[in-house]
Amino acid sequence: MEAALAAALFTTDRAVEEAARRVALGMRRPELLDLLTELIDEIIVMPIADLETDLRDAERSLREAVPSRNGSVRDAHVLALAWEIDADIWTTDRDFAGTGVASWSTPNLMLALVGAASEFQR
Repeated sequence: MEAALAAALFTTDRAVEEAARRVALGMRRPELLDLLTELIDEIIVMPIADLETDLRDAERSLREAVPSRNGSVRDAHVLALAWEIDADIWTTDRDFAGTGVASWSTPNLMLALVGAASEFQR
């Protein structure tokens, strides 16, 4: 995958489980699970058990973040991972606004990765 040339992609084991459940049950497209597995093979998956120290702080940060203010802490594992590896977040949510971590929409991330891959190949 070209994205792997430009950046390392990380996620949590919980995010992988949620994606598989969404594909199989929410989208009712279990035939896509093999494709999801291939994509996950290109990503570094961190167990949330390794993020316990940051998880409580991430939950508090999401609860108190002024821009989102929806009180949801369900994605605290993603924020804890971003803090742990000093990374940005790829999301369509605004939940991470005000947490001190940059977030990228899909179109902006794809543009950045294509530009980075082009630089890498030079």
